[in-house]
Amino acid sequence: MSQGSRQAPTADYATRLKSALSVAVFLAMMVWKATNATAPPACDVPAVVARALPAVVEILAVRGVTENGKVSGIQDFVGTGIIVDRSGLLVTNQHVIQNAGAVRVTFQDKTQAPAHLVAAAALVDLALLKVDVNAPLPTLSFADSDKVKIGQPVIAVGNPIGVGTSVSTGSVSAVNRDLMRTPFDRYIQTDASINPGNSGGPLLDCTGNVVGINTALLSNNKTLGSIGLGFALPSNEVKFVASKLREPGNSPNWIGVHLQDLDARLAILFKQPTASGAVVTSVDPGSPATRAALVPGDVVTGISGKDLPDSRAIQRAIAGVDPGTPLTLSVWHHGQRKDISIRGVPWPNFKKLQSEVTPSAAQIAKALTYGVGLHVVGITEGDRERFALGNIQGVLVDRVDPDTQAADVGLELGDVIVQLGDQPATSPEQVMADLTYGKPASNDLVAVLVHKRTGARWIGLWVGRPNLREFINRGSVPEPAAGTQNAGERRQR
Repeated sequence: MSQGSRQAPTADYATRLKSALSVAVFLAMMVWKATNATAPPACDVPAVVARALPAVVEILAVRGVTENGKVSGIQDFVGTGIIVDRSGLLVTNQHVIQNAGAVRVTFQDKTQAPAHLVAAAALVDLALLKVDVNAPLPTLSFADSDKVKIGQPVIAVGNPIGVGTSVSTGSVSAVNRDLMRTPFDRYIQTDASINPGNSGGPLLDCTGNVVGINTALLSNNKTLGSIGLGFALPSNEVKFVASKLREPGNSPNWIGVHLQDLDARLAILFKQPTASGAVVTSVDPGSPATRAALVPGDVVTGISGKDLPDSRAIQRAIAGVDPGTPLTLSVWHHGQRKDISIRGVPWPNFKKLQSEVTPSAAQIAKALTYGVGLHVVGITEGDRERFALGNIQGVLVDRVDPDTQAADVGLELGDVIVQLGDQPATSPEQVMADLTYGKPASNDLVAVLVHKRTGARWIGLWVGRPNLREFINRGSVPEPAAGTQNAGERRQR
């Protein structure tokens, strides 16, 4: 055959080529099937949200003092809660209801009900509330937060800035974030939008189960708006703490040891092969840790044969057993490994006293004397010209005090109060009388029609009188119903 000539394929070659192509196609199909069989299902956000929303409530907390303890009138704060028992038990963040004298929840069908305080945790930002209901309520179930994966899609539900229940989507950015320096800190970080008012709301997975409770956000702007750094308390911690809060006299296990994570430098200094474990910084006098002869400088690496990576994991392992249960700590003491047997006791002061959560009756009474933070006058011709009021009838807002209810709902200089409920606003004296705390009103709220520069709108002002006895003493804890499982901020406008 001459150079450059091409020989025609034989029948045998064609048969082998056809067979090879068939095998290639078959293998490609098997790879495609295997890939698609293991691909995660798409997250059907609308379906998940539709199932979850009936068990999410908006929370309005009426506070009698500011967060720094200074009395400055009545303020309202907004947050979110999750129904965890059909009898009306709710879980939310403690900071949503801190300093509250009254709490009201709004369900998704817009019905409202007062809530009562059951208990709040001292170390963890969690509180339990109880709503009296006549029929079983829908609930949400908790997922196993230990199985949460970085990158998985999540859905945040809450009441951002009091605008109403809202939904945002994103993914898990990180896990095991330490924010509050407590044993229960292993926050889930997400880029789903979390804003003030989302606190206490659920972070859902694509099955509609709760993987965490939205609790905190980091922001670099003055309005504390979301920049994609939101944090949720993991569902496993929520379940554990809530179970302790709802059972009177039930507290986690405690041995009275204080720990610090090892880092590379400390591992070298304390002659550890790795930076896993935690070094003892102090022990409480008279505690089980003192009786077991633990001292500062000891390095705890594990419990009952299980190595643990950091101080929080060690403290959670201690807290997770019943008080009195024998534990064996793996400890490096003066360069030698020792096994130390220890029995814990109920965690002291695990629950906050009610006086640490709610203001006193005297503080409430003083706060009520400040009024809603509003001063009104009759409208003069000069006012009509200055504020371009035309023929608007009513009374003029000439002062709004900062850090008060009036400021919270967006009232400002130059607004005109036109109507209170179904009655026209005829004089400053009548308006101020109707906005006096303790005056009977439907649901303790007064509907106020306000003419603003942008047009007329209705607002609601709370004019009730907080009943601390009602808020505290009616928070009885129900038995769990069969078949169920168990970010509040200052209102802005």
